[in-house]
Amino acid sequence: MIKKARPPMLTEKESYLVPSSPLLDNHLDEIVETSEEILGLVAILKTLSPSDAKRDDYEARLYTALTHLEHHVKPAVKEWDRVVDKMP
Repeated sequence: MIKKARPPMLTEKESYLVPSSPLLDNHLDEIVETSEEILGLVAILKTLSPSDAKRDDYEARLYTALTHLEHHVKPAVKEWDRVVDKMP
């Protein structure tokens, strides 16, 4: 597993970017964590030759991470739209 490169960013309490629900907060945390993993895997894959025996493993992990990202992005966007629709 690729470790996080930087601490999560905090938002101001008066900002619209404060998650509106624990569910959205969870999705955003997962998006950040998975994005960092994807960046790490892409960096590794760029250093490997096409014939490297480890390449298949890293490509499979990248595919899994991208699928996981999609799983959290769709509901996060839906929740975000719900919050925006409620704004004055």
